[in-house]
Amino acid sequence: MEAMMNIRKTLLAITGVAFVSLSLAVLAVEHNANERAFIRLSDDGAKAARTISLARVAIFDGQPQEAHKLLDQAKTALAAAAKDANKLAIKTVQHSDMGPMIPIDARLTMGEAYVLTPEKKAEIDKVNEHLKKGETKKALEVLRPLDVQLTLTAVFMPLDPTAKAVDHAEKLLTDSKYYEANLMLKKAEDSWVVDSQSFVDYLEKLPDSDKQATGTAHSSRPEATSKQPEATSKQPEK
Repeated sequence: MEAMMNIRKTLLAITGVAFVSLSLAVLAVEHNANERAFIRLSDDGAKAARTISLARVAIFDGQPQEAHKLLDQAKTALAAAAKDANKLAIKTVQHSDMGPMIPIDARLTMGEAYVLTPEKKAEIDKVNEHLKKGETKKALEVLRPLDVQLTLTAVFMPLDPTAKAVDHAEKLLTDSKYYEANLMLKKAEDSWVVDSQSFVDYLEKLPDSDKQATGTAHSSRPEATSKQPEATSKQPEK
């Protein structure tokens, strides 16, 4: 029983912290109307992820009706995310069989050995201002000499496998197959991909605002890096 309670606490912790909006260690890119975000996350996709995890908790707590309610919310959120998928979705070479994948979480981390002096902080602020304006080329010109190791880690949700798993889990719940329903939702969570790449490499793939103005840029969504993504975030089986 103690082990199962620990599992429940783990799930609750994940639903609280794993799917926050863009959280940056150094660069704070605002999402105001007059500013450009260098990566756009799917709010509906993140909502679906949260409700799927909460549905697993409800199943564990013996509340199938609550789980049904949460899965209905997840289906609604996934449908909304699908409508916006063309603006957000990417396809990767490693996961081409999974269909469109939308970003639901992203974090920017800085190398532990880097010492952020007041002078370097001022330069970082300049980078941030350029990013807000969509001036990726100017941001890179300031960022490269700083020799700071920044890693962008994003979580991507494959829409089709996730939606199918939620539909299947709901049917299993209707048939009172709670254990199987939980495993199906775990399968959905396990399909989410964590990908890390150099922030500089990421910026180099983004179009500059000047190019966008002349219509030479084709898309603001970069392709994923060719390296293998890190291990996906796994939910413990119950």
